[in-house]
Amino acid sequence: MLVSVASAKGSPGASTSAHALAAVWPRPALLAELDPAGSDLMYRSRTPEGMPLDGDRGLVSLAAAVRRDPGAAPEEHLTVIEGGQQVLLGLARPDQAAAIGAGWAGLAGSLRSHGDVVADVGRLAPGAPSLGVALASDLTVMVVRPGVENYGHLRERLAWITAETTHRSERTSLCVVLIAPWKNRHEAADLARLLQVSGLDVPVVGVLAEDRAAADAFAGRKPRPLGRTLLVRSARTLAASLYTMGAPAPAQVLPAPAPLAGRRSQR
Repeated sequence: MLVSVASAKGSPGASTSAHALAAVWPRPALLAELDPAGSDLMYRSRTPEGMPLDGDRGLVSLAAAVRRDPGAAPEEHLTVIEGGQQVLLGLARPDQAAAIGAGWAGLAGSLRSHGDVVADVGRLAPGAPSLGVALASDLTVMVVRPGVENYGHLRERLAWITAETTHRSERTSLCVVLIAPWKNRHEAADLARLLQVSGLDVPVVGVLAEDRAAADAFAGRKPRPLGRTLLVRSARTLAASLYTMGAPAPAQVLPAPAPLAGRRSQR
């Protein structure tokens, strides 16, 4: 199953959301950094041995392999980071997005062959290099933070994606996740009503808790056990719902994984 996590505008937390969801996915899942703006993990993460990550191995090398062989599998282009998460590292420089060129088109098929993949595809807009991957995904999750302007951009982007995919025989299933303080989680219902009134049949599947301390731990800025944080607990519930939505029927949600171990601070 290929799940893309995207935003309509700005930086609402798509990268942290994708990382958290991949870490607690009901089955082992690959985290793929496909944001054309560049990789975060390359600078904030290390190998399990504490060594820097190899920037030559990842999205760029996989795209080159797919150009040579459309059936190329991603396995030899993957990296394991501290904490045991398997990742496809993203771009070291934004200009590499254009260098990949037509190679973006074949990435969805290659990633899907790996099994369950949660991909951070960044901001979706006309001409975005990662747009083809998002539209070829089993599920595209649009993340948004509360705010009239944020909801406005989200609504327009959902309408555009729906229009773009109307005539496709196979198209991604769209859904929305609200990133908000847990005490404000009721705002998801307000957002769902807004989308309905706008004529958009796109479900708001849940809320990912805004938890800055846990987000800092995922980013390697502060060491902290993550298993019982609001971010991870809400991500587990959300991952189970998304897995059920994207899995072929009949879908079965597997038991949630054990709590995450604490993470060491990055060098």
